[in-house]
Amino acid sequence: MDAIVRATRRGGVIFIAVISIVIGLALIYAVFNGGAISRLPTLQLFGLIGLLALPIVTMGLLRLDQATARERGVR
Repeated sequence: MDAIVRATRRGGVIFIAVISIVIGLALIYAVFNGGAISRLPTLQLFGLIGLLALPIVTMGLLRLDQATARERGVR
């Protein structure tokens, strides 16, 4: 049962990361092709960068958590 929970959690994190990256790329495409890049405030531009960068960071932290759990033994 524990393996099912781990697999479901990992699959969910991967799914959300992929969706976030796809949405971020779509927003960047819309912003650059619509010519709105010059009118956007810095905070919104950071939001676009966050949509692309944070899922990658989350995946790295998930991998680190799994490696740490293996070193310490079964949870």
